Amino acid sequence: MAAREQARPMRLMELRSLNSAALERVLEEECARWRAMLHWDFTPSAELVSRYVGMQALDGFALLDGDETVGYTYWVAEEHKGLVGDLYVRDAWRSPVNENLLLGAALEQLRRSPWIQRVEAQLLQLGLRGQQVAAAGMRPRIYPRHFMLAQAKQPAGRRPVQLDPELRLEYWGSRWLDQSCELIAEVYRGHVDSEINDQYHTPAGARRFLQNIVHYPGCGHFSPASSLVALDAAGRARGLVLSTMVSQQCGHIAQICISPELQGRGIGYELLRRGMESLRAEGAQEVSLTVTAANRHAIRLYERFGYQVVYQFEALVWERLWQ
Repeated sequence: MAAREQARPMRLMELRSLNSAALERVLEEECARWRAMLHWDFTPSAELVSRYVGMQALDGFALLDGDETVGYTYWVAEEHKGLVGDLYVRDAWRSPVNENLLLGAALEQLRRSPWIQRVEAQLLQLGLRGQQVAAAGMRPRIYPRHFMLAQAKQPAGRRPVQLDPELRLEYWGSRWLDQSCELIAEVYRGHVDSEINDQYHTPAGARRFLQNIVHYPGCGHFSPASSLVALDAAGRARGLVLSTMVSQQCGHIAQICISPELQGRGIGYELLRRGMESLRAEGAQEVSLTVTAANRHAIRLYERFGYQVVYQFEALVWERLWQ
């Protein structure tokens, strides 16, 4: 739907000055859009936003047309980094001007904290693309990404791979957390995804990343029964797949990675196959994942399992905010 002509200027209001009812229609529309476009139940995340707004505990802005709330954005700050958690403008008001207004307000606010050196955003409902992203006059580094979807029944036609005798697969448990953090930092060293998410740089950052998957609804409800770790003969984690359920009918591969020295030996294939089969057993009819467009090796593996690109979005990174 095209944005309506604006007869009056839009205005911004801090989320902390609103009650949760002010966002109700915005969040309802956003949930419907996630469901229609990505087969994703956004309700748990929307409820979390509403709860924190009601507690006046969420940093962000609402976009208002008169007295009507038509969009919002929020962010969180951790150590040296700001993360724009979401930005949504209702269909009738969605335009580059309005989205840049919200995004620019978030960036300007984060710039006021001198310890914030970097801002990251992966906003799947953002309409802005490429050179349109000019919030607060600051242009980010842009990384095109794919949202891919496959039928959960696809692995049924894929034969299991016979792994090396010294490798075994076990279901995820918290006992593997420390080793998985070390694994992620190793796998993503020098990888394009570590440019998008600096949590991949260190085991401590990887721990925050994994805890977000396991304990928070942003990537769906974590599924230990569909998450596996590949262990070597010494019991070290050398591969990992973490899965979630994002709706009653759709699963999601939230993370899959293999130690560099073991790549190309079928471990990623088998982890993905087992993860998808387990999600199907949990009731998933489809399975989704996201991947950076430059990661052609991973995309080729996903395409073998029937994954197709159904949506494209961009990861955005701003650095040196004071230059």
